[in-house]
Amino acid sequence: MNQIAGSDIKIILGNFNTKVGKESIYKPTIGNESLHNETNNNGRKIIQFGISKGLNVRSTTFHHKDIHKETWYSADGRTANQTDHVLISNRFRSAITDIRALRGPDIGSDHNLLKINFKVKLRVKTGNKYNEKRKTVNIFQNPKWKQEYATEINNKSDILENLDDEDRTDNDINEKWENIKTRIKEIKETAAYRKGRRQGNI
Repeated sequence: MNQIAGSDIKIILGNFNTKVGKESIYKPTIGNESLHNETNNNGRKIIQFGISKGLNVRSTTFHHKDIHKETWYSADGRTANQTDHVLISNRFRSAITDIRALRGPDIGSDHNLLKINFKVKLRVKTGNKYNEKRKTVNIFQNPKWKQEYATEINNKSDILENLDDEDRTDNDINEKWENIKTRIKEIKETAAYRKGRRQGNI
């Protein structure tokens, strides 16, 4: 557990052979919707583990009928317990929106199947566009880079002249100007990328 990054979603689930109760002292960690009223020894261990690792017991926090909390039945069918639990990082506890036991599916076990509703929003990083723009502007704030850019433009002047020669049959002066601007912009962005690499920003 200690080797997992804090930004990762930590989920622990399974049969812990526990009874988690409804004691008020544990309420912040277990809620108040357990099938049982008192916590047994194994239950205290899982609660203490959850507290020490920043986990929340979500399987005892949702309001359902008792038959939808029962996860295990004795062989004679007379005893039912809630021994299967789901723990998740406190930071992401709201990602689990519901947990209930399904009595219908036949899974060949004395345990019921647990249904967990899980919903999480993923962030999309959009900072790269801003950073690229900032690096391009910084080229002209540094006299040395500004001179290098001017030298590179001068070295590419033959390309611009050839481009103009190729378009001499075209009478649209605006189109010629757009072609030249595009080529200059490509040189500028190339210079920006190189400077960013030099500074360790890319």
